[in-house]
Amino acid sequence: MKLATKLISVQFIFVFVLILGAFLATYFYAIPHLNKLETQQGIKNLSRVENRINQELELMSILASDWAEWDDTYNYVVDLNKAYETSNLVDNSLFELKIDFIFIVQVNGTVIWKQFSDRVDSLASDPLWHDTHWNIKHPIIALMQQKQQGILYSPLGPLLVAGSPVLNSQGEGKSRGYLFFGKLLTAEIVDKFSTNLEFPIQLIVNDSGHKEEVHLITHHKKIIHGQIGLNDDSGKFISVSIEQQRPFYQQAISTIKYALYIVLAIGFVCSLLFFYILKRLLISPILELQHQADQFGKDQNAIPSKLLHRDDELGQLSISLVNMARELNRSWGLLEKEKNEYMDASYTDPLTQLKNRRYLESLLSKEQTWRTPKHWSFLTLDIDHFKKINDSRGHHVGDVVLQQLSALLSDVCRSADIVFRTGGEEFVVVCEGTNQSQSCIVAERIRIAVESFNFGPADNSFKITCSIGFYSTYNNKTKVDWQAKLQLADYAMYAAKKSGRNTWVGLAKNEHYDFLPDFTLPNEISPLEYDIEDQKFVVFSSVEDFTNIRWQ
Repeated sequence: MKLATKLISVQFIFVFVLILGAFLATYFYAIPHLNKLETQQGIKNLSRVENRINQELELMSILASDWAEWDDTYNYVVDLNKAYETSNLVDNSLFELKIDFIFIVQVNGTVIWKQFSDRVDSLASDPLWHDTHWNIKHPIIALMQQKQQGILYSPLGPLLVAGSPVLNSQGEGKSRGYLFFGKLLTAEIVDKFSTNLEFPIQLIVNDSGHKEEVHLITHHKKIIHGQIGLNDDSGKFISVSIEQQRPFYQQAISTIKYALYIVLAIGFVCSLLFFYILKRLLISPILELQHQADQFGKDQNAIPSKLLHRDDELGQLSISLVNMARELNRSWGLLEKEKNEYMDASYTDPLTQLKNRRYLESLLSKEQTWRTPKHWSFLTLDIDHFKKINDSRGHHVGDVVLQQLSALLSDVCRSADIVFRTGGEEFVVVCEGTNQSQSCIVAERIRIAVESFNFGPADNSFKITCSIGFYSTYNNKTKVDWQAKLQLADYAMYAAKKSGRNTWVGLAKNEHYDFLPDFTLPNEISPLEYDIEDQKFVVFSSVEDFTNIRWQ
C-alpha cells in the first residue's frame, strides 16, 4: 500500500474516531453532568428559600431586640405605665412595624400586653393566644428558651415569631420579661420572596413534608420539592414547591451541538492539512526552515524573511513560519501591554474604580512628582457614622454609598485633582497647585455636596455627612516627607470629627513664624497641639469659633 493511501486511510479513521468520541462524550458525560448541575442548583434554590425566611426572622429579631432593650419598655414591664401604651402601643404601631402581633410577657409568664392586626385578629379568641398566663410549655415561651426566633403553626397559616428578653438599654442585668413580634407568612410575603429570588415559590402547610428532590419533568421544565420544619410540636411542615423553566439546559444543548460541529470541522481540516504536509516531506527544506527558526529563536526581532520558493507544502510551511514569527512578535507586544494593564488594575480600587493607596504611595514617592515648585493640598475625608449604615441597612447599601460618594467626589473635584480610596470609608484627595484659600473652598464644596446628596437606593435614599481635614503647603524640594503631610491632614480630619462632624479643619505652616527655617514636621502627632498653640501652624475651619475645635 502506497504512503498516500495509508495517510488517507489514517485520515478517515481519525475523523470516524473523532465523531464517535464526540457523541459518546455528549450523551454519556455532558448531558448527565448538565442534569446533575441542574439538580444541585435546584437543591440550592431550596436553601435560598429557607435562608430568605431566616433573613426575615433576623430582621424581626433585630427589631424585637431594639424594643426590648429600651428603658421605656424595661420600666413598663414593672409599672405598666399607661403613657407608654398610649405613645408606643397605638393602633398603627403594627402597620409601621410591618408586623401582625405584639406580646409583652412578664418573667413569670403573665401576659401584660397583646395586640393583633386586622389580618390575624381572629387569633385573639384562640385558646393558645387568649391565655393571660403562659407556662414554660407555651410554644412561644419554649421558642424563647431555644433560639428566640422561629416559625409556629396557626389556623391562619405559618407565623414568623421573634422575641427578645426585656433588658435595660445597656443590655445588662436580669431580664424582666419577654417581648415578641410576629408576622403571618402571607401570600404577599411569599410573592416578595419569589420576586427577590427570581423564581416562583409555593408554600403549603401540611402534616407530611417532602424530602429534597428535583424532578426534571421535560427538557423545558423542572419541579423542586422540599420542606421546612416548624419550631413547635404541632407535627406540621411547610412544603416548598418551586417550578422553573430550563433555559440553561436548552442553551447548553444547543451550544454543545454547535461545539461538536466546530470540533468536527476543525478536526477534518486539520487531518487534511496534516495529510498535505506529510505528503511532500523532504529533509533539505526542513533544514532550511530549521535554520530560519534558529535565527528567530536567538533574536525575536529577527523575523525570518527568506522563503522557500516552492509551490508545495514546504513553501507554505516556510510562509507559516514567517507569519508565526510575526504573530509571536505581536503577541509579545500584547503581553507587554497586558502587563501594563494589570499594573494599572493593581492601582485601582475594584469597588469604586478610584486609585488606591498603592497608587498614592507610588505617585508621591517619585521625585518627578515634586520636581516643579508649587502649592499642594492633601485632603482626607471620612464618612460620619458609616458603621451605622452597614449595621442598619446592610453592607450592600454601604457599598452603594461608597460608589456614589466616589462618583460625587470625582464630579466635585477638578480634573487635575486625584481622588483615592485608601480603605473602608476613608478617601484622600491630592490637589496640585492649590493654595490655602483654595483648599478651604474645595473642602467646603465637598462638604456641601455630600450633605446635599441623596445616598442609597432611589426608593429608600438617605442623607449622610462627612468630616474633612486638609494640610496645605508650598513645596520646592524633590525629596518630600509626604507621609507626614498626610498624617497632618488625618490629624485635622479627626479634629473635625471630634468637633461635631459635618465640618472641615485645615492646617498650614505659618509662613511668618520667626523660626521657620529651622522648623521641621514633628515625628509624632501627639505634641502637634502645642505647635498649634505656639502658632507654628495656621488653622482653617468651617467651625466659626476656632476655640471650639477639639484636637485631642
